[in-house]
Amino acid sequence: MGKYRTSSSSRPTPVRGQVPPLVRGIGCITMVLVPVLSYGIAVYWIQNGLPGTQLIPPDWMGAPKLPEFMSQVNGLAVIAAFLQGQANLTANLAFALAATMIIGGFMVIIYGYVYSMFGPSKYGPQDVPPPRVKTKKYNR
Repeated sequence: MGKYRTSSSSRPTPVRGQVPPLVRGIGCITMVLVPVLSYGIAVYWIQNGLPGTQLIPPDWMGAPKLPEFMSQVNGLAVIAAFLQGQANLTANLAFALAATMIIGGFMVIIYGYVYSMFGPSKYGPQDVPPPRVKTKKYNR
């Protein structure tokens, strides 16, 4: 055994900046799941929970009003007919956007707490911890 070597081996530290594949998969699923879930919540909320309140502007209820050129262009006519068949589409999309922001905000807060508990430490093995210096107030 040499002067500058030890016989014990330490575990390798996790590499910072790499996202585990499982976390990437969860992120991919949530990018699809959160908007679909929030649209479903918005449709249910508008159909069952909000019809008598003044929260929804009356313009948003019913079939959406689309520009005239959408029905005149061949490719857009099919899309325009589909959108005209959707009831309360504007209100559904507005409340789905709000629900997406709320659900996403909660998920970001929860992920931040979990990452701070189980993530790698702030400092690596070669980093020196910050100095703990207590300075006194200097009076002249």
